[in-house]
Amino acid sequence: MFKKSLAVLLGTCMVCSLAGCGGSSDAASGSSGGESKKEASAGGKKVVSFYSWSESAEQDFDKAVVAQYEKEHPEVDIEENFIPYNEYLSKMNTMAAADSLPDVFKMPEGSVLEWGSKGVLLDLKPLYDKAGVKPEDIMLESTIFKTGENIWGGGCNVATIALYYNKDLLKEAGVEFPATDADNPWTWKEFVDNAKKLTKDTSGKTADEDGFDAENISTYGTMMPTDWVVFTPLLYSNGAGIANEDGTKLEINSDKGLEVIQGIADLSLKENCAPSVAMAKGAFADKSTMLMNGQVAMLIDGSWALSNYSNEGFDVGVAQIPVFSQAANMSWTAGICMSPKAEENEEAFDFFRYYTDFNEAIHAAQENKVALGGLPHTLNVFDGGENEGAWKATYTNIDESSNCDAFKNILNQEGTRVGENITLKNFPVIVDNTIIPILDNVWLGEETAADALGSLDVSSDLQGTWN
Repeated sequence: MFKKSLAVLLGTCMVCSLAGCGGSSDAASGSSGGESKKEASAGGKKVVSFYSWSESAEQDFDKAVVAQYEKEHPEVDIEENFIPYNEYLSKMNTMAAADSLPDVFKMPEGSVLEWGSKGVLLDLKPLYDKAGVKPEDIMLESTIFKTGENIWGGGCNVATIALYYNKDLLKEAGVEFPATDADNPWTWKEFVDNAKKLTKDTSGKTADEDGFDAENISTYGTMMPTDWVVFTPLLYSNGAGIANEDGTKLEINSDKGLEVIQGIADLSLKENCAPSVAMAKGAFADKSTMLMNGQVAMLIDGSWALSNYSNEGFDVGVAQIPVFSQAANMSWTAGICMSPKAEENEEAFDFFRYYTDFNEAIHAAQENKVALGGLPHTLNVFDGGENEGAWKATYTNIDESSNCDAFKNILNQEGTRVGENITLKNFPVIVDNTIIPILDNVWLGEETAADALGSLDVSSDLQGTWN
């Protein structure tokens, strides 16, 4: 679900809803309706409404956390509602317009700061202050949704980007495994050189050998990281970004940005160590399976892919992504937010804090034998002791201790920052609607990065950042 939620902002739809273009409170009451609240209140329990878009295994996890909380707090009834993702934002808009938002609810990460800045969400700072808690002391800063002093939400199950590799293929090619130390990753050149050593044609020649047949490749060293969520941290590793720090100037078309984009395209077009973009969207679409099958040796992909390998019992390797000039990465998370009307609902804030405590997520996963939705964001999980051991123990099909160490190092690395999908205003217009279509020509080799992006002007769309 992390990938699904990445670039979603509410934009004009939200503005319309907040201006009053929405249904009644009855229409916005959710799948379980208002009657269950009355019944619960009549039973003497405090009621907390909770909305999520989760489905399948992710919904099993949410239900496990809710059941666990209710067991520990028998005086509270968590009224959970699960809305399909493609209907979720429309539902939240309708509820916001009717002034009937749930007490606690998930929000796509790209929408939290926008909604908070427009006064739709509860500022949680006074509640944290009352509890004597500083969020930055208990969770990763990239999972605290802030504008100025206001706190609009907390995260759960953080995601990041990593380099995955097939250990057997690297051993066979005599390529030393990249270090799990996020401060000492491969350079981009080392990554490309090793990808060429790992690329073989049907006769067994590698891409760095004379006589290599680029038209008949049996194993590719890597794939082009063409999704913006994957190449954005590569931009950061070269001192660039999609836009500059205050969101007023495009950076992807700077010299440093163009170097990264062209370097990605050249993996296929020049170095012959990655399949073409057309092949990647076809026969190589299931990247995790391709890596497990030995058709691809290395991938730059999201942390959510770890569960694919773990569920299959595949001993994958994980390391920090390669860098152009400096160790960098990004992390992000869906937001957990509260309604302004829940300000006096102490049980709602208590449940909010419970849900955003990864230790409770670990407990729920262990007790109910359900998969965790992502990586830890609660700092004391990285204690090198009991809490960290409990996290690692949730992976039951294979020992993921070394990979957990790699992700721990990535998340806590100095150069890891929150993604621009959260901070940059107008992100979908700038990236999804403008940059991504232009980049298709670069990946296909029809234009160089400089020709495609060099004169790009999105100044009218750049509106700064939310924070």
